[in-house]
Amino acid sequence: MEEQLRKLNAEYGFKLTEEEIKVIASQADEANRLFQPLFEVDLNHVMPVLKLDRRAASRKPAKKERQK
Repeated sequence: MEEQLRKLNAEYGFKLTEEEIKVIASQADEANRLFQPLFEVDLNHVMPVLKLDRRAASRKPAKKERQK
């Protein structure tokens, strides 16, 4: 991860110090370990809670009359 950050630092000119690169890399590794169980969940055959009806999305709501 540190090597990737060094490449991004050089490419985009972030001007990060070596200490900042190490801190960011450790935070990224920690986040990766935290979210790894979520990446392993298989949702291929799970029905979504909310299903969008594209026909309803294309209709515009009726305009409200202005009260005088």
